[in-house]
Amino acid sequence: MAYHQTASSPKCPCFLILLVITVFCCCFATAKTQKSLKRGASFSVEDDSGFLTSPDKSFTCGFYGVGTNAYWFSIWFTNSENKTLVWMANRDRPVNALGSRVSLSRDGTMVLTDVDGKIVWESSTNSTPTGAERAELLNSGNLLF
Repeated sequence: MAYHQTASSPKCPCFLILLVITVFCCCFATAKTQKSLKRGASFSVEDDSGFLTSPDKSFTCGFYGVGTNAYWFSIWFTNSENKTLVWMANRDRPVNALGSRVSLSRDGTMVLTDVDGKIVWESSTNSTPTGAERAELLNSGNLLF
């Protein structure tokens, strides 16, 4: 009687590796990036939903952590290793992680408020009598209202 031994396939956890990669990618895809912030809209530090990205994805605008519970509203190079900052609105007064938000108000002014509702920074947009309809981040890194 001939004994036939079949080579067992190596136990490659390909499915497991694929699953881990998929979950990893989905986690990073949950942070919303937006093309613009419309009048009356806002985003906050605590819900991680607020980032504007330039069309070519070179620049990102949002909340940048600078310490324990301290954030700047900033623009940075998206693909830089250490998030190299280009601009920040509130360098001398970082905002708290809880309840702080940036809004494009109904009158078209961009306003950064801290947890207590106090205005930390606001834009001065006099380009139109009715104010800006939206804020968008350009490929140049400029935040346009």
